[in-house]
Amino acid sequence: MIYTYPDYYKKFSCIADKCPDTCCGKWQIVIDDDSLEKYEDYNGEYRDELRRKVNWKEGVFRHGRSGKCAFLRDDMLCDMYIHMGKNSLCTTCREYPRHTEEFENVREISLSLSCPEVARILMNITDKVTFATEEDDEDEVFDDFDYFLYSNLEDIREEILNVIQDRSVDIRSRIERVIQIGASAQRHYDEGDLVMWNECEERDKPEIHGEHEEHILLQKQAMFLIEELELLYDDWEDVLIESQELLFGQGEEAFAGNRKRFDAWWRNHGGCAPHMTLDIFLEQIIVYFISIYLLGAVYDDNISGKVNACVGHAVELYMLLMARWLRNGETLSVDDLIELSYRYSREIEHSDENLEQVEVLDWFGL
Repeated sequence: MIYTYPDYYKKFSCIADKCPDTCCGKWQIVIDDDSLEKYEDYNGEYRDELRRKVNWKEGVFRHGRSGKCAFLRDDMLCDMYIHMGKNSLCTTCREYPRHTEEFENVREISLSLSCPEVARILMNITDKVTFATEEDDEDEVFDDFDYFLYSNLEDIREEILNVIQDRSVDIRSRIERVIQIGASAQRHYDEGDLVMWNECEERDKPEIHGEHEEHILLQKQAMFLIEELELLYDDWEDVLIESQELLFGQGEEAFAGNRKRFDAWWRNHGGCAPHMTLDIFLEQIIVYFISIYLLGAVYDDNISGKVNACVGHAVELYMLLMARWLRNGETLSVDDLIELSYRYSREIEHSDENLEQVEVLDWFGL
């Protein structure tokens, strides 16, 4: 078995009650079968409290009047953990924000950007993210696993990471090349050829839009987030609607001017922090999503859909940050980067429906 993880993986440690937006909040936490059975058999002095706060029919933890997990105390610590110990935690509570993608004899382990502490770590990394590998003697076989396609996808991902982390090239050109690689790989796969990402043709290049067409496209993407995706938090819809108005409410000319000033502010004046340039921010977001989701195409054959979605997430975060910059009076902080990154991730990555939707959207076509 091969295990891979990003180089910042071991930097993470839960900050518990210091977290600005606890994962014990409004999420519905599903209890794994083993933990549920353990709770049913528990006969300690905390038994009555435990039984009252578990929804046994649904296999989830109940929420209190505040809408947060019933075990979350006013001091933001877990009451079950305090009374029953670390081993009492269910799989979700024990492992989050660690996330694992499973392939035959491979486990790709990552940290979810939806955690504020993970977002803080990533938003303070300026070096190119690399990935570590470990092995053990475990062996397994997946039925109908297309190892040949998987191997090709590994090569494609390696090339995409090389392209997006090549800081000698401007970020827009890097992004266009990434989209082209995804389109080329998908075309070759659909034609029954080897997945030859490097044999690109003119038709594989992303369409270059003028300012007017790009304005229409960005509006379309923004409306997709509001109208087509499952909204997990009520106040997230407020963020999207406010952003839509700030970005597009005064017309195309105002949008173009705001965008130029936003880019100039970030590029020429250090932005929200001297260490986090706009190019590095976009690079880190794309690396994050590509590293987690691209290899999943071995299960659904949707190579270009995954590539485009990973790039699309970076574009949407850029737009949300520009809206926040406008709302703040043309300024932005690292805290804004952290907050919008983890909140966006929660809405996308914590919904299977949304993950499927973003991979079938025509992100860059009018």
